[in-house]
Amino acid sequence: MHVDEKTWKLIRRISKNIRRLRTERGLTQEDMEQFGFGVRWYQRFESGKHVLSIPTLDRLARAFKVDIVELFEDPSQRDK
Repeated sequence: MHVDEKTWKLIRRISKNIRRLRTERGLTQEDMEQFGFGVRWYQRFESGKHVLSIPTLDRLARAFKVDIVELFEDPSQRDK
């Protein structure tokens, strides 16, 4: 699948938000197994090298107890 640079930027933003939300909650990557994410599979999310499906994004948002929109937010625009 071909993904353009703008899309990769969005993927990287989502991966940063996933990492931020996990660490803010004091969770390790291994802890994500309790939400049904295998460690190696989960590591691919945070690396920003994997295109996530909408159902997977929804599962992550529910695991972090946030609205799915927060996964897409630009960190530089938070708290403005």
